[in-house]
Amino acid sequence: MTLAAPDLILCLDTSTPTARVAILDGDGGVRYAAEATAERHSSHVLPLCAQALGAVSIAPADLAGIACGGGPGSFTGLRVGLSTVKGLALATGVPLYVVSSLQALALDIVATVDPGTTAVPCLDAGKGEVYVAGYVADDTALVRETAADCRLAATALADWLAALPAPGPAVAGNGAERHQVAGRLAVAGPSAVSVGRLALLQRRRGEAASLATAVPIYGRPPDITVKKTPAAR
Repeated sequence: MTLAAPDLILCLDTSTPTARVAILDGDGGVRYAAEATAERHSSHVLPLCAQALGAVSIAPADLAGIACGGGPGSFTGLRVGLSTVKGLALATGVPLYVVSSLQALALDIVATVDPGTTAVPCLDAGKGEVYVAGYVADDTALVRETAADCRLAATALADWLAALPAPGPAVAGNGAERHQVAGRLAVAGPSAVSVGRLALLQRRRGEAASLATAVPIYGRPPDITVKKTPAAR
């Protein structure tokens, strides 16, 4: 049976050096998924989206929604991803949904571990820091936060993990890889599929994002270089 176009959503995450795109149906089933890794996403995010839409033969205006991982993560990647989906949503009137990239990675992790295990998504924050949070699987919300998301020095991560309840923690993400966290899992993410499944929950609750106010979840203030004022002569 061919699904009607309104049952399909386009999903995207660019919070890490790997841009991930997927098409999901209204039940969370995966219709298409692809990814590409590069230092900058600006050259391949739109082609990835076009490739995904072409693979399921749907025009952007016929989508039921567009979902984006909002961060935290790479500042440049987040800006590229969110500007891409906002542009598509603005041009078509399709609802936009923005979800936490940490939460999406947590959903990727809980799919690989025993029930009740504390999943810890760990994303690189640069400057020797990581973004982390604690989650467990949840029948209603898919994942439920048990330790608030935060940014901390990679050197403090072991103590933070030790304070989490058993069983676990199960740690994964590019932050764990960069800082060689012991026992880290080889879980690729945040996946666009998990972004989409979390966005479907928002869709059911009627929680579309505002195009006017949606911004990336940076996790810390962006680095801004202020142009120096020439000294008076």
